Amino acid sequence: MHSLLSPQTLGSLTLRNGLAVAPMTTTQSHADGSVSEAEARWLERLADDGYGLVLTCAAAISKRSIAFEQQLSFGDDRWIPALQALTRRVARPQTALLAQLCHGGSRSIPALTGEPARSASAFELDLPGFVAPIELSSAQIEEIIEDFASAAARAERAGFQGVELHGANGYLFTQFASTVTNLRRDAWGGPLAHRARLSREVVRAIRTRVSKDFLLGMRWSFESPFDAGLDLDEGVQVIEWLAEDGVDYAHVSQMDLSATSKKVPSEAVFARVRAGVDRALPLIAAGGVTSAAKLAEAESMGAAFVAIGRAAIGNRDVPAKLAKGDALAQTPFDREALRALDVSDDFIRYLETAPPLASLGIVRR
Repeated sequence: MHSLLSPQTLGSLTLRNGLAVAPMTTTQSHADGSVSEAEARWLERLADDGYGLVLTCAAAISKRSIAFEQQLSFGDDRWIPALQALTRRVARPQTALLAQLCHGGSRSIPALTGEPARSASAFELDLPGFVAPIELSSAQIEEIIEDFASAAARAERAGFQGVELHGANGYLFTQFASTVTNLRRDAWGGPLAHRARLSREVVRAIRTRVSKDFLLGMRWSFESPFDAGLDLDEGVQVIEWLAEDGVDYAHVSQMDLSATSKKVPSEAVFARVRAGVDRALPLIAAGGVTSAAKLAEAESMGAAFVAIGRAAIGNRDVPAKLAKGDALAQTPFDREALRALDVSDDFIRYLETAPPLASLGIVRR
């Protein structure tokens, strides 16, 4: 059996295998951000499927951070009892449930937050309907750091084993790291040390609010068609800093595990990240892992865990199937087949209409 399908350790936890469910937007929580029955069933299904790590969708940390309709939220103490019920329901031996925490920044939705979108700076992007965000003040940045720390503390109180910060796909951490979207010239912009400051201070703040065994990870875009102004080697340096600050792992966000670097075309992005980051820090690989062969490729590149995204939606019991060498159903998935797998209509509707940096095109119309 492939070694990633055997028990693995992460932090103080022993997990049943090295497979994680990638965090995927579901748009199936209640409109106020509280957990719905559909979201609970989805996470429970993934736990039953046998993954070592299950990550929630990108969850809001406050009302002002909301980036999706019906987005799960960790932004209010009122949600803790329902989240506690969720973690009890999802709990399985040697499976860790982690919450992914996200701030939309310029991608926050004013109709849902009640205020204009804000980001590292005011900037323009050549996108249909794009509205330039307002630059955050230093005081507002400090409030966001506190919001992340409070959300992580709520996750621990609710029984989650850890949190992952969403530093990919053009959300707030990315907006601060990018030289295209961060045009500031104060202590939050300019040189990389300033552009990475938000990420570092959030990690440090969370570490002061949670127990030492509570897992903390960062998902990061190193090179991406959706994230202009990012540099591969700068991203490696950011992860090195975050390891010093207290992250337990880094999640390398990619659409294709095998993708080569634009900066260094002779090297795969993941391999360059693994070579540049201290080997003591576990890396999660992602991007089209749908077979035992791709699993082996990820491990050969130095992945400690592999995140399964789209394949986890349209296939039950992926770890067992990969162990047996069984073929997985491939996209596009049929709507009725997804319903038979208890995928909610809200989730299916999102999959049918999501932008490319989510899951566009995986469901036949």
